Amino acid sequence: MTVLNALRERIESHFPSTAYADPSPHAFQPAPLLAFATRVTNAYAADARLVDTDAAGSWRALLTHAIEVYEAVRPCLDITYSTRTVYSGPEDIVADLERGRLEINTEHCEHPLWTPEENCIFRIAHDIIPHALHLRPFSLEGEVLAFHDHVRKAPPEARLALFTEIFGYAAIRYSTGVYPEAQKCIVFPELLAEYEAAFLPPGGSAQA
Repeated sequence: MTVLNALRERIESHFPSTAYADPSPHAFQPAPLLAFATRVTNAYAADARLVDTDAAGSWRALLTHAIEVYEAVRPCLDITYSTRTVYSGPEDIVADLERGRLEINTEHCEHPLWTPEENCIFRIAHDIIPHALHLRPFSLEGEVLAFHDHVRKAPPEARLALFTEIFGYAAIRYSTGVYPEAQKCIVFPELLAEYEAAFLPPGGSAQA
């Protein structure tokens, strides 16, 4: 069994998928997706808070999930940390995983609610679940689909935090060319609902 297949088996056995549809192909087009991403970017910039205390529980649920993913995959991998740009695409991650390795970039790990170590644990889960197991590319479309992949594996309470941590930062990166200077723990339930209404098929946001 390859390392990637072993990781897939571990993820599938520990985290059964819940219902969350893929975007509708006719709606999931570059221009409307970028326009929506710009709205997310503007909403993020307009909120001066670093932490929405009412939403902190969503980040706790997401961190608990990320730690569980880390514990499930850790026996298969030699995980190292660096400050260099490690991978240029999902194929590079897969190639390293097949050697039994994963390297995590530790830059920009200042987070309002997580320690740098906890932030890296989330990055491990993000690199493995959507990028390696689903080959999601490093692009706006790829990261939005990565959000879908991760919603299916994470608890419902983590969905709003996932929207910010994956969709939100990708929206900023690909609409402005750079990531934000500061990470924020703020949620956008109205924008998530609008995204699901505009880009998912009817009933596609249901999570069993």
